[in-house]
Amino acid sequence: MSAESSDISKEDKLKERTSLLMRLYWQDEIFKIGRERGLTYFEQIHDFWEINLYQGALEIARNIDDNVLLAILSSHPKPYGISLGGFQGKYYSLDENGQLSFKNSQDNVRKNVRTALKKWGERGYGILQALINKNGRTTYFELIDEIERVLGYEFAPSYILPRLAPLKLVFKTGSNKYPEWTMPSEITTVVQEEIRSFKRPLQPPRIKPTISEGLLKQMRERDTLANEIIEARRNIDIVFKTRFKTAFFRQNEIAINDLRKSCSDEAEFNNRILSLALLIDGIEIASVSKLIKSKGKPGSINLLETFLDEQIIDYDKTIIRNLRMIVTLRSKKYPVHRDDPMYLNALSYFGFTEMPPDWQNLWETILFRYLESLRGLLSILLQIQ
Repeated sequence: MSAESSDISKEDKLKERTSLLMRLYWQDEIFKIGRERGLTYFEQIHDFWEINLYQGALEIARNIDDNVLLAILSSHPKPYGISLGGFQGKYYSLDENGQLSFKNSQDNVRKNVRTALKKWGERGYGILQALINKNGRTTYFELIDEIERVLGYEFAPSYILPRLAPLKLVFKTGSNKYPEWTMPSEITTVVQEEIRSFKRPLQPPRIKPTISEGLLKQMRERDTLANEIIEARRNIDIVFKTRFKTAFFRQNEIAINDLRKSCSDEAEFNNRILSLALLIDGIEIASVSKLIKSKGKPGSINLLETFLDEQIIDYDKTIIRNLRMIVTLRSKKYPVHRDDPMYLNALSYFGFTEMPPDWQNLWETILFRYLESLRGLLSILLQIQ
C-alpha cells in the first residue's frame, strides 16, 4: 500500500470512528469522556450543551486507538441499546447490544441492498435513492416528493419502509411529534454504489396505487396541520418561558401523534377528540396558577381565561370559545358522559348541523380551530412585557 493510500485509509477510519462515537453517545456522555481523557477541547468548555457533538466526537476519535475505544465502551455502556440497528462500517461493526468487533460489514450491506432490490425492484430503488438524496434523513411526505423526482411518478412507500428495517437499511426515527425515516450514515456510500448498477425498466411499471390520490392529499394536509399545531405549541412555550420562567404546556407525545391519524367514523372521532382534549387540559397548572392574582374556577381553560383577563384588557374571546367547544364535544357525549343537547350546540358552532356529521371534515375543522386558538394565544403572549 502506498503512503497516499495509507493516509486515505487512516482518514477514512478516523471518520468512521467519529461516526461510531456519535451513534453511541449524546453530548453529555461525549463531554464526560473528553474530560476523562483530559483533552484540551473539553477543558475549555464548562457544560456539555456548549460542545458541538461532531467536533467533540472527532476530538476523542483522533486521540484514541482501538484498544482505548474498547475501554471506553466498557466503562460507558449504552443502557438502552444502540440506535439504527447498531453500526455497519468498513472498520467497525457494532450490534444492537453494543458488542464491538473490528470487521467489515459492507458485504452484508450490499447483500441486503440486493435483497431489497430483488423484492421491491424500482420502488425499492426509488426509496433508497431518495433517502440518499435527502442526506439520509427525511420526513415521510418529503420522502414521497423526492421519490417522485427520482422515478418520475409518485407512490406511497408506507408498505416498504418498515420492511427495510430488518435489512438494516432504513429505520423510523425522531419522535411521535416529529417522525422521520433515516438511513445509517455509515452505509450510504455503499448503498449508493450498489443501487448505481440497478437497471430501471425502459417503461415505468404500472403500479397499482396503495393509497388513492385523494387520500394521500388528505394525509399530507393533516400532517401539515399537525406540524403547525406542534410548532405553535412550541413557540408558546418558548415565549412563556421567556416572559414567566416556566413552561405553559405539559408534553404528551402520544396525544400529539394522534393528531396525524385519520378519522373515518364515530369510534375514531371519540379517540381523536379525547387526545385533543388531553392537550387542551395539559397546562402546567401549578406553575401558571402562581401567575394569577384571583382564584378562578377549576379547570385548565378557566385558568387560561383568568390569566388572559388579568394580563390583557381586551382580547379575542374566540381563543377561549374554541377550546370550550372542543372540550364539549369530548364531554357531552358517550362514552365520556351521557349524551347531552350541548353536544349538538358544539357541532353547530363548528358548522355541522346534520347527524351523523362527516367525521373526517369535523375532525379537520376542529384541528383548524385549535390551531386558531394557539396562534391567538401566541399573539397575546408576544404583547405581554
